[in-house]
Amino acid sequence: MSRGILVLSVLLLPLLAGCFGAMGVPLPEDRLVKLRAQLEEIDLVAAAGGESEEDRDDGPVRSHLESLKASLAPIADSKDRSLRSDAARLHLLIGYCWERLGEFREAIREYEQATGSEYGSVAFMRVAQVNEHLAENVSGEDPAKRKKNAIKALERGANFPIQLDASTGKLRGPLVLVRQPPVGPAPVVEWLAVDIRHHSYKALDEYYQEKLAYRIFDFLVNISGGRDKNSSYLLAIVLIALLAKLITMPLSTAQFRSMHAMQAVQPEVKKLQEKYKNDKQQLARAQMALFKEHKVNPASSCLPMLIQMPILIWVYYGIRQFVFRFEGVHFLHVDSLANPDVISIGGSLWPGPLLLVYGLSMYVSQKLIATPAATPEQQQQQKLMAFMMPVLLVVILKGLPAAFILYWLLNNILMTGHQYLIMRRRRLEDADVAGTLALAQAQPPIPSSPSPAPPPEAFDKISQGTRPRRKKKKKKR
Repeated sequence: MSRGILVLSVLLLPLLAGCFGAMGVPLPEDRLVKLRAQLEEIDLVAAAGGESEEDRDDGPVRSHLESLKASLAPIADSKDRSLRSDAARLHLLIGYCWERLGEFREAIREYEQATGSEYGSVAFMRVAQVNEHLAENVSGEDPAKRKKNAIKALERGANFPIQLDASTGKLRGPLVLVRQPPVGPAPVVEWLAVDIRHHSYKALDEYYQEKLAYRIFDFLVNISGGRDKNSSYLLAIVLIALLAKLITMPLSTAQFRSMHAMQAVQPEVKKLQEKYKNDKQQLARAQMALFKEHKVNPASSCLPMLIQMPILIWVYYGIRQFVFRFEGVHFLHVDSLANPDVISIGGSLWPGPLLLVYGLSMYVSQKLIATPAATPEQQQQQKLMAFMMPVLLVVILKGLPAAFILYWLLNNILMTGHQYLIMRRRRLEDADVAGTLALAQAQPPIPSSPSPAPPPEAFDKISQGTRPRRKKKKKKR
């Protein structure tokens, strides 16, 4: 049961936390260059109509917009992969035409049509910057709603997969085009090709500074030496792991005790399984009666694990919110705790040493909590699970920031150490009890000596009854 909950929590954590990244794939750099030229062409068309509000002529931009719509119409609903990519690019260009015309809502609608394509990185940036513009500069808009939409778009951009820069040999996110100044119809200075992850982290950092998790991480970094020291961030992660362990220690203790109790009744469970191997219903009733007799709750080892999941997810979100501050913080072989712990082998990215050490710690933890199997089939399943769970975790967590992997490694080490101490104490107690019973069985029985005969007065009392006689009251004359 506890393993099933663990598997479910491991699979749900990435889904709840959104660490599988944005839809779409990174835009190849040759197409990025082509897209920049097309966006600059729209800027030149807009500049031909004038830049001032009073004298500006929107005719050239509208004419270009209609031309793009005409090109989109034949391929808008195509199922062909290459044509769908062209359609996404046209949606993006049409959206920018609307943006240059000051029709920002129409622009967002068009950009959102391209978010699921290979042009998604550029589309997400345009959605974020236009929403920020509407929140800060346009009256009649809901600033809170627009900022929320901007944050969502930036978070999707921050979740794009990491890749290896062939020129520098370092890890970075996909390149994305960012406009300076951010939003039309203001005159364009230039279109910059920047790392989408870094740009998103930096923009999100300004929004997240008011979050409670961000403030807690910032406080721990400051008391550990300040933002200027590399060690401050490492100590902050250690402190978070210690605090989380202190909070969950009573739950972990209850979980380990329940697991120990389950181990103690396993021999009786095996007997019941042999006795009722052909009657599953009777076996289930007999097992429940056994658990009730020994006051063992099979689900009690799962509940503490479920309660600990919100803390793990909270720490994940806290690190995601504080991740911009982890950029450039190195730990052993990891150049930046904001990046995943991966290494390049043969042109592909593989799990790094920190992640592999975590997988090894998970394997040791699984071996410690393993309960005696009732059947050979269950024993085989336990061995398979003890091996597959760490592999599954390493694969799933490969895209997460190394700061979170470091936290989870520390948390797993603390949990395994706590578990080992509790189980060791339990084993010593069981050994003492077993030794006492063995010693009692080894000693010869003490012959019983005949009890002394009761005194004669006792027989008189027995014959007269146990109740004392009542004295007769003398009648008054």
